[in-house]
Amino acid sequence: MTKRTCKTVIALLVLTLLFNLGRTEAGEEIKLPPMESKTLSNGLEVLVIEHHELPVVAFRLVFMTGAAYDPKGQAGLANLTADLLRKGTKSRSATEISEAIDFVGGSLSAGADRDATFVTCKVLKKYFDTGLDLLVDVVLNPTFAEEEIDRLKSQTTSSLIQQKDDPNVVVRWEFDRQLFGEHPFANPLVGTVKSLESLNQDDIARFHESFYRPNNAILCVVGDVKSEDVFKKVRREFSGWKKGRFRKTSFPSPPPVSGYRILLVDKPDLTQSNIKFGHLGVDRSNPDYFPLVLMNYILGGSFVSRLVNVVRVEKGLTYGIWSWFEMNKEPGAFAVTTFTRNDSTLNAIRASLVELKRIREEGVTEEELKEAKSFYRGYFPLRFETPEQMATRVLETKIYGLGKNYLRDYRQNMDKVTIEQVNRVAREYVGPDNLVFVVVSKAEEVRSDLEKLGPVEVVPYTAIE
Repeated sequence: MTKRTCKTVIALLVLTLLFNLGRTEAGEEIKLPPMESKTLSNGLEVLVIEHHELPVVAFRLVFMTGAAYDPKGQAGLANLTADLLRKGTKSRSATEISEAIDFVGGSLSAGADRDATFVTCKVLKKYFDTGLDLLVDVVLNPTFAEEEIDRLKSQTTSSLIQQKDDPNVVVRWEFDRQLFGEHPFANPLVGTVKSLESLNQDDIARFHESFYRPNNAILCVVGDVKSEDVFKKVRREFSGWKKGRFRKTSFPSPPPVSGYRILLVDKPDLTQSNIKFGHLGVDRSNPDYFPLVLMNYILGGSFVSRLVNVVRVEKGLTYGIWSWFEMNKEPGAFAVTTFTRNDSTLNAIRASLVELKRIREEGVTEEELKEAKSFYRGYFPLRFETPEQMATRVLETKIYGLGKNYLRDYRQNMDKVTIEQVNRVAREYVGPDNLVFVVVSKAEEVRSDLEKLGPVEVVPYTAIE
């Protein structure tokens, strides 16, 4: 079978599964396949879900270390290390790795987010051994060749320089820096031009040696497999992987915000303002997760939200506005972001602030809550449509300590949220009086308006790293 045929077969099989799962009624409970779990002697936890609808297997290996663990001054290290896994091992070149996975019509990828690093492989059932072999090889035997490091650093640096021309990206970068200060969340996942320049082979090898350890990892295998066969093969392949020793990592606290802190990034050629404002939010394990998600859907988390209805539809100040909570192991941001004409910058901000205050003071309606619950009841099954998604969801419960019944009880927990709970979290977690604002715009046209909110710090666009 050619690699093009293999990829076509996998695509058609997945489409068939999507069609069948898409027929699930919104009110019908999803019955997740049973999961078996074993922990190897070296500490590697292995999860297996037999999912026999398609002859496809997905491997997803997660390390409980992400970009938040980048050492000070070395932002981008976790991401760069993950990106390099496919770029050569002791027995295969980067080209040979690509050819091996392409030949069986599969996929192999790696990456890092704030909290974890992931290595994912998908193959047809008949190529299970090939997929596992490649996964093991890139995880245990990367060479981190100098030429590959230089190439990836150059590509990432070029991308960062290009992204600097996008005000949407700059407003995000600067908001994170202003809000998080010395906390690692202040840095882009991929690092900065300056931090990337400092990274070398020793840094990468040391990070890999320290954190790519079996007792810092969980492997989830989902697909047309037999659990005992998987455990046997995984035990054999990872038997030589040695445990590591880890120290508890503590992170600097983000700086306190009192009143309005406003940063204006001056880009004189702009005719519209890109705006982001907010404050520190909550971590993913917060017990108020479900009422928070529903409250935010009503405030600014959907196309029928209050912010959209008022700022976009009624006032015509923007084409898009949304709010969200970034929830990680550490508290992320609660933020609102939008864009508008320079001359309507203040009006857009004020209209948004009114809605933040209104949801705190007046709460939500039963009809709004009903609509939000309906959305999530329909959305939830869509997150389990493929073996890869299933593995991702299961591993999320492990990363954030959500409990073994979290997925089973998800829709039930969403349904039982009361309007009193939603109104309480609006009062507790939405703070319109202490906010960080970042605006990327033409300072000459917006500064005086922004000063009506409070003192404004202006920095030139060229000063942004």
